[in-house]
Amino acid sequence: MSRAKIIAFTSVMVALSLIFEVLPLKVRTPWGMNIDLVAVPIIALYLILGFRAGLFGLAAMTIGLFIISGPNTMGIGPVMKFFATLSVLIGLETSKAIIKKKSVTYFIVAFLVAAVIRDVLMILLNYYFALPLFLKMMGYNITSRSDVIRIVEEMTKTPFWLAIALPNTIQTGVDIFIAAPVVKRFRAE
Repeated sequence: MSRAKIIAFTSVMVALSLIFEVLPLKVRTPWGMNIDLVAVPIIALYLILGFRAGLFGLAAMTIGLFIISGPNTMGIGPVMKFFATLSVLIGLETSKAIIKKKSVTYFIVAFLVAAVIRDVLMILLNYYFALPLFLKMMGYNITSRSDVIRIVEEMTKTPFWLAIALPNTIQTGVDIFIAAPVVKRFRAE
């Protein structure tokens, strides 16, 4: 594929990600995370053109998300989506080193590896960065990190780590298991 076609295809996938961002096709968690289709085109881009194209698409998508979200959000959503999607790309790439052929086994291993990476990273980023800012924006009085845990656990009625990990694991599954069959069909035609 020529460089111009790669850039054009990447642009289309980024535009599709941004369209998914503005469509109401999402499930929102109490603390602000969306389970959505925004990263699916970026994962598809990775599966078709590789890691570098996936990273380029992710960077372009993140810039677009900053523009769409506006200044009132302090960029929390775009930053979190960047790192969450990056962890899925790293999980896919790591799994490719373990399992050479893109088979069902590859996608299951990729999902498991990506989910672990994403869950750990999102727990840390939510604890230290996103949730203290987001909860303050929602009007909560945050005086310590334990306030973040307490508020999230009150909102969700589940342990903090599970409240963060469960929707991120689901989102990882959405990202991989929707992108993979779309790419397979794309390549078949």
